[in-house]
Amino acid sequence: MSKVWTTSDLHIGHNREFVYGYRGFASCEEHDAVLVENWNSLVAEDDIVYILGDVMLKHNLEDDNFKYGLSVLEKLNGKLIIIRGNHDSEFKIEKYKMCDNVLMAGDAALYLDYPEVGSYHFYLSHYPTLVAHEKLKPVKTALINLYGHTHQKEHFYNEHPYMYCVCLDAHDMKPVLMEDIIEEIKKKRSAYRDGIQK
Repeated sequence: MSKVWTTSDLHIGHNREFVYGYRGFASCEEHDAVLVENWNSLVAEDDIVYILGDVMLKHNLEDDNFKYGLSVLEKLNGKLIIIRGNHDSEFKIEKYKMCDNVLMAGDAALYLDYPEVGSYHFYLSHYPTLVAHEKLKPVKTALINLYGHTHQKEHFYNEHPYMYCVCLDAHDMKPVLMEDIIEEIKKKRSAYRDGIQK
């Protein structure tokens, strides 16, 4: 049975030390090689992966660097659904769609029921989005935001249980399994509610 994963901010081929160096690599090529290795050790060909923006940062879509970025993207296992990030132009989106492993690309955000039976409700976006107030609904009736963009190491936005960061930076350069996210959110919600009631 296929699994569902999420991640964001791949920044493939992003030759700036503040990206690859911050993540602990000596070059963008080393960064990208580890990304592919980590990804393919977890994700199977039939799995679904939601990428919440910022796939790569190259402006000249015809140069060798952009072709390199696309070649790395095509090495990633799974069926990819790409949400638009601030570095994903309309022209890049069209190029992503040409990759055999990309099912869909371009939406600014996406609503997802997971799984279809007994579902949890997710709002997938590149930017963190407040979807719940201090008085939290139960996890199964809440709308939970999965987001990227911030490059934070922490899994939650300002400790909010229903705003979960899927950036590579927060997950050791690996995509995150939806079941693991749900379990972590349940634990976070319990601790959050206990803190409010004190």
